[in-house]
Amino acid sequence: MARRRKRRLKKSVKRIIFLIIVLLFAILGFIIVKGLIKPKESKKESNNANTANVVEKEDDSKYQECMNKPYQMETLDQEFTALMDSYKGNKSVGLYFTDVKNNYSYSYNANQGFYSGCVTKLFGTIYLIEKARAGEIDLHDTYTYTYADKKPFSDLMDKHKIGEKMPITTLMDYYLTTSDNTAYFIIIRNIGADTLNKYFKEKYGLTLHFTNNHPFESYYTAELGNKSLEILNELLQVDDEYSALVRKAMSNDVENTLNFDDVKFLHKYGEYDIYHNDIGIYDTDNPYLVTILTHYTYDGYKEKIPAINKKMYTIYKKNLDEKEKYCRSIS
Repeated sequence: MARRRKRRLKKSVKRIIFLIIVLLFAILGFIIVKGLIKPKESKKESNNANTANVVEKEDDSKYQECMNKPYQMETLDQEFTALMDSYKGNKSVGLYFTDVKNNYSYSYNANQGFYSGCVTKLFGTIYLIEKARAGEIDLHDTYTYTYADKKPFSDLMDKHKIGEKMPITTLMDYYLTTSDNTAYFIIIRNIGADTLNKYFKEKYGLTLHFTNNHPFESYYTAELGNKSLEILNELLQVDDEYSALVRKAMSNDVENTLNFDDVKFLHKYGEYDIYHNDIGIYDTDNPYLVTILTHYTYDGYKEKIPAINKKMYTIYKKNLDEKEKYCRSIS
């Protein structure tokens, strides 16, 4: 009797285990099927979803198309006029503002002469990039650093030895980042100041007065500064190693008086005696160009130049905000 009971118990345990296994497989199968099989979407629901996606894409396309077209709020001229009028009679400043995408410019004392200082180094940069892209210059080639090239205010080149071979890219980085004079004069000696004068006259109709001993402008204007920025900004629209080099070098904080708060600019400064100039690009999807030339005192320019640029930015930003509202309203 005991043996029969043990056999029956064993059979019962086996049946229970078997049922548990079957049940587990059934649950697992249900979970798998439930995950793979989705409720069939009705044709109407599918069409509605597709239509919504098309409308959304069309709206976004209209918005982007609108944002790429020029726009000027009604008060734009008035606000810039008021800003420029605040400097009326002031011979110590020359200003030029250009909102690139909105095809809008405003200036003050645009043709008054200032000593350029190192802002004219952008012309050498433009020449080198254009010639490199045309395959006429290899910016990875080297120029030899000679004793005749040595100039003051050359902190980076002072670390190198006379006779050293310097890559053109390194020289460009040096004179754009810290305005290193020796690096720039090595470039000028190898290119030739007359070559630059002829190039910009023939291609852009710009008159420069560079010499190998003085590759700067004694009568430099805000209009000329704005023109150099227009050309450079156009070159920066090409995504290549040259644009990357310039952006990296010009995003420096060395004497960057265009920067204010958390707003940053690609810039090139120029200083000589009482002349303090800063020109640059607000390098965003909606760029603007700014040229600020001054002969303020040494104590005043570091506060006055960013204050001027901030006023320009405030008007620019107001116009951009109005443009975004308008473009969203029609999309």
